[in-house]
Formats: sequence, C-alpha cells, structure tokens
Amino acid sequence: MNTLKYKGYIGSVAYSEPDKVFFGKIEGIEGLVNYEGESVKELTAAFREAVDDYLIFCEEHNCKPEKSYTGTFNVRIAPDTHRDIANRAAEAGISINAFVKRALSDAVKHPWVPPGTLVQGYGSEQPEPAMLMDSAAGERYGDRREFTLAVPKKDLAFAKEMARRMGWELHEK
Repeated sequence: MNTLKYKGYIGSVAYSEPDKVFFGKIEGIEGLVNYEGESVKELTAAFREAVDDYLIFCEEHNCKPEKSYTGTFNVRIAPDTHRDIANRAAEAGISINAFVKRALSDAVKHPWVPPGTLVQGYGSEQPEPAMLMDSAAGERYGDRREFTLAVPKKDLAFAKEMARRMGWELHEK
C-alpha cells in the first residue's frame, strides 16, 4: 500500500477512477481525518494540511494527539533465540512472522508476570482476613480462591512441593 508520511503520521493513498481524484486518511488515530487531491502533489499538500489541522484541533480541544504506527519494527535478538523461534514456527506450520505476531498479541492480552511475583485473583472483592472467616460455616481462608504464582525454573521443584504440602491443586501452564 502506498503511504504518505509527515510529522510522524502516516496517510493512506488511494485513487477513485470515477471521480478522477486521489484520496486518503490519516492512519492509526481514533478520529477520521481524510484528504484528497487531483494530483500526487495536491494529495501530498492536502495530507500535510490535514495533519496540521488535526494537531491544531487536538491543541484547541485539550486532547493528546495520537501517533500513527507503521506496524513494522526491528527487534534484535540472540541468534539462538532466532533459531528457537524458527524451529517453533516450523513445528506449528506457520511463518516466523506469524509466530512472532501471535506471541506479541498474546503478550499484550496477557501481560507478563516477573518470576517470583505472586498474583492473586479474588474476583470483585478481596477476602476477609483468615481470623474473620466463619469457621462455623466451614469457611476457610482460601476457599474458592485461585492464584497464579510465577517462579524461576530453578525454584519450580520447591514450589511444587510446597503446593503439594499445602494440599493445593496445581495446574501448570
């Protein structure tokens, strides 16, 4: 796809045969900002004017202007990691690009938890402290609760043993 670039913004370029006009819109922002011109020179000028108008609008309405993203970026990784990614992609029957896109999408949907961090989920409310639980009703601290524990690999055996001793049900991801 052909694009225009100005002040960090990207604009699409298309042509309407019936109207004999080039047209496009600023990509990667929430609002719709479009432009048109009868020549590439006019289209380029209209795109730049649209970007400038968008920035003025944002300033006047006290809103932060959004930036366009190309969807392309370079990442430097260790050769061993590159090889491992290629192997995993081949095993999955997809390209390296598709594998990385999926991994990044998953990482954004499910943020990474650093090893050693305890993340507890209580639904909409936190449990009361253990001493306030109604033991007569058979409630115990931790009933119907789940938590995720991310631990370094070197401590995994220890974590599993502790879970076993506590009588916890363990589900590995």
